[in-house]
Amino acid sequence: AGWALVFIAILYTAAPAVGAMARYNLHATVNTAVITGGDMFAPEASIQGETRPDWMKRWEKTGLIAWDDKNGDGRIQYYNDASKDEAFLAKADAAGWKGNELGSVAKGTFTGKVDNDIMVLANPEIAGLPNWVIALIAAGGIAAALSTAAGLLLVISSAISHDLMKGVFARNISEKSELMAGRIAAAVAVLIAGYLGYNPPGFVAQVVAFAFGLACASLFPTIVMGIFSKSMNRGGAIAGMLTGLIFTLVYIVYFKRDVLLGMDKVPDSEWFLGISPEGIGVVGMILNFAVSYLVMKLTPACPDHIKHLVEGIRYPRGAGSAQAH
Repeated sequence: AGWALVFIAILYTAAPAVGAMARYNLHATVNTAVITGGDMFAPEASIQGETRPDWMKRWEKTGLIAWDDKNGDGRIQYYNDASKDEAFLAKADAAGWKGNELGSVAKGTFTGKVDNDIMVLANPEIAGLPNWVIALIAAGGIAAALSTAAGLLLVISSAISHDLMKGVFARNISEKSELMAGRIAAAVAVLIAGYLGYNPPGFVAQVVAFAFGLACASLFPTIVMGIFSKSMNRGGAIAGMLTGLIFTLVYIVYFKRDVLLGMDKVPDSEWFLGISPEGIGVVGMILNFAVSYLVMKLTPACPDHIKHLVEGIRYPRGAGSAQAH
């Protein structure tokens, strides 16, 4: 487990660098001056649209990347046309550029911004890796997604059917009814996941950040306090989880309501302490810890058998004293 955490940390630490290199490769693909150091505004620096790479033509079918020849010169101009560098924009205008021509298609409209997901999905092809390597990467990604989805469905169904239904709301429920409740919970989870997959609240990295934020605000504090504090009781754990989960979920939905609910976008200037929806889980975690501790102090103490259970987790039965090596 320790080594797994180390490699996970390395992966997420290196991810921004990989993304930056992928963006650089894309820019170098459509403008040869990026590598040669020549004049990027020269007509010959921008590649001709007809000679664009095959991977780009293939991915255009998905709408994640698209080319719109705004100035009709048959070449691809890929740049930040919203830059605040007036000198740069003046050179672009003098070169006859009429705006960024490489973007994506959303709801039938050219957005002028390459979809962030393409940086992950097409990165092996952009780097020119062999087809068999691309196939291995794709197979690994699909396998990881399927295994994760299967595990989450099992957890969701068992948590609702066994922990909630049988453990809290209907203690006398039969095994057949418990099994049916688990199946219904799994089906509902699949429908919700399908809807969010069809209408994602953001690109892949954002969705992962939302998931980690919700887990950080709800599960992490409860697990930590449940293991390292024998005084943590049921009321404190439930109150903390609900507080962190509701706060984080409402914050994400409020600032992503333009994507999730089709409402007007809330300006980023209204973020709480400048914290984006992707990072608000940390605040939810702090609220979870605070509310859990406060409710724990105001409610009856944890039963003795639960304290013994926590003690058993810390020191498994039959384990001897630590030995020096």
